[in-house]
Amino acid sequence: MQRRQMREDRETHHMPRAPLLHPRDLLAAIGLLTIVPLARPAPRSEAFARATLWFPCVGLLLGTVLAAANWTVVSRLPPWVSSVLLVAIWEALTGHNGAPTVPRLVAMLIKIVGLAAAPAARPATLLFAPLLARWGMVVLATGGRDADTPGRKFNAAITFRDFALTSVFTLAVVFTVAEAFGILIVVCAGALALGLRLYAHRRAGGISWPFLVTGMLGFEALVVAVCAIL
Repeated sequence: MQRRQMREDRETHHMPRAPLLHPRDLLAAIGLLTIVPLARPAPRSEAFARATLWFPCVGLLLGTVLAAANWTVVSRLPPWVSSVLLVAIWEALTGHNGAPTVPRLVAMLIKIVGLAAAPAARPATLLFAPLLARWGMVVLATGGRDADTPGRKFNAAITFRDFALTSVFTLAVVFTVAEAFGILIVVCAGALALGLRLYAHRRAGGISWPFLVTGMLGFEALVVAVCAIL
């Protein structure tokens, strides 16, 4: 059984892939990462692997919408009221399909406190947190072991190329907008990604979709906390 699974992974790895950045894959990424009712490919499918190239783009889009909401309406309200409203909008846009309840509630609390504590940092926080969180999902999924099937990759079609392209896009956006401060945020996100990968393979048995979504919540909470502190 294990040999057959390894052979299937090799075949998937060498399978010809569709052209990069196809609009169909963008729609799949939106369906996976938001509440928009679009097709959601299975996490272990080749369609899911193609969609991961768009994950940071979807994160940037979400961040732009949140920053616009903060600028147009929410910033005129008291800090605590506006932070609760922003997190409510955040949740309404994403839904966090498949996330366990406790991590989701903890992440929401961190976001509310962080946004209320540092209103001036909200534009950067709201822009970078969704972006880096979706990039973090790609980092975790690339080469990760499957939690449900020992000896098999979570998705063999997600390759280093996907990790590299999403990383170039994400880092370019962060460094262009935030410069030196962006380096600190990326270092913190990278440290969390390393810690989550070690935990996934030593404690959780590998990567699963709920683990990826929970990791995304962790990245979002981390970015909000770092921006609030600094």
